[in-house]
Amino acid sequence: MRPLRAVGLMSGTSLDGVDVALIETDGERIAGFGRTSYRPYGLPERELLREALAAAAVLDDRRARPGVLAAAEALVTAAHAEAVERFLADHRLAVGDIDIVGFHGQTVLHRPERGLTVQLGDGTKLASRLGIAVA
Repeated sequence: MRPLRAVGLMSGTSLDGVDVALIETDGERIAGFGRTSYRPYGLPERELLREALAAAAVLDDRRARPGVLAAAEALVTAAHAEAVERFLADHRLAVGDIDIVGFHGQTVLHRPERGLTVQLGDGTKLASRLGIAVA
């Protein structure tokens, strides 16, 4: 079996942007590291994400997206899609060259003592836009 080519995405609490990394894996071990890329968030994007962090502080339901959270989720999904699209173009990779994209979204609330974590990002929409399976 040939190794899977997986693109991993990361956007951290610094709200600076989206990191992209390509690996080859058998699903358990990394067979090889590939190229990396970065898509920065612009100032208006960072401001929206900061608003989402503040709004998420009162959530009790990980699926709720009231007010600014819906707009922030759309932004996170689009920014991650743009990051992958640019990565593929910059490295002359086709959609068919990638087996899966790993996407956890943007954490806006983490309350482990309550068993509550909220990540913004729509994996189904990301997969539809990219034409690549998303986990």
